[in-house]
Amino acid sequence: MSLLAESDKTTKLFRPGARRPSSRRVCAGLTAPPGVCSQLPAWWGREQWVNVDVWCALAAHPDWCREEHVSPDTVVRVARAHAGYADRATGRSCRPTNERIAADLQVCVRTVQRARRLLKRLGLVVEVVRGRSILTRAERLRAWRRGSSHRRIASEFVLISPRPPPPVDGVTPPATPKVSRESHLREGFFRPKNRTRRGAARPSTYHKRPATVSADQHRTSRLAAGLQQRIGWLRGTSPRRLTCLHRFALQDWTPRDVHTALDEVLRARSWSVPQRIDQPAAYLAALLREVDPADRPGTLEEAMLAERRVREEWLHQTRFGDRECAHGYLAGDLPHPIDGHLACPMCRRVKAQQMTWSQPVCAACFERENPGRTPVRVTDADCERCCLCGEMTFAGIYTRKDPKVVPYPRPSG
Repeated sequence: MSLLAESDKTTKLFRPGARRPSSRRVCAGLTAPPGVCSQLPAWWGREQWVNVDVWCALAAHPDWCREEHVSPDTVVRVARAHAGYADRATGRSCRPTNERIAADLQVCVRTVQRARRLLKRLGLVVEVVRGRSILTRAERLRAWRRGSSHRRIASEFVLISPRPPPPVDGVTPPATPKVSRESHLREGFFRPKNRTRRGAARPSTYHKRPATVSADQHRTSRLAAGLQQRIGWLRGTSPRRLTCLHRFALQDWTPRDVHTALDEVLRARSWSVPQRIDQPAAYLAALLREVDPADRPGTLEEAMLAERRVREEWLHQTRFGDRECAHGYLAGDLPHPIDGHLACPMCRRVKAQQMTWSQPVCAACFERENPGRTPVRVTDADCERCCLCGEMTFAGIYTRKDPKVVPYPRPSG
């Protein structure tokens, strides 16, 4: 009997068509801004929206299906697939991708795109979050903090039902304004020729003012000229058409930064530049549409280069400089610009003795006072008495302690 029950339980758990347990991916946490859906009405229900609202909208506009090159039955099938991913009560939070709908209905992606475009045109589907294939740095950090591995954003839709306007009682519509028969003779070609002019006469000569170019426009033109020298398919395009570079010029982008950003976009989308581009300015604007001007690629590289130059300058002073410390080391008392340590060991020892927290402590006492913390040791340390236990130690570890509190304070001087 137990074997039959065991086999029955196994059959229920792994029956054909049953959903197997799987690991769910964590959402990136990028939702619509608050208040976007407040003015959108909720649908009356899933079956009401698919069987009534969609069919009525298609019957009211029969020519739109022909213009979008999609049949009404396909539009209803795509609408039913969208309704399956929407919230049951409100019709919101609908985030299926084109590939997911195409796989569910066994149709091509272009058919799903045409049907979705028609549903938007009919006013039954509203896109509140536009899908993107590239995340900004802030969005990537937000998704990483949530533990998400998403690198793209799917579009979010709201499925709405058209609602008739509420009846208005006791309100009289405005009357039709009266139009006289002579009203069209007051102006136009039937004006009398002896009518006096009411405006001032135009000047005999018109002096055109010279066009002034602002500093921002000049910066944009320099960026466009430098980018045309780097990218071959932009050569021959008028700089006036490259208006998409203005927001990058305001953030002090260089042509190298824009070229690096274009390479990152093409690499992220697995694209390649076509051999023939009819509209180079439009193609450039499409590639830079999702790029954040505040996230300049050369910022990190410039910071690393500046830090490297400072380190090299400090090393040059310690090897070939003309300044010596009191102990005879070249630039021995010059602190490191990044780490802050001194090149001369004697100067480091004197500095450690002059600090207010320079109370020596052994390794055992430091571990007992600060469990799990790695101590900072002074090289070439002398043998000193631990301020806590009184043992002599060469650990070179110092801590901030009041001499009046510790049992074995360090002697002054």
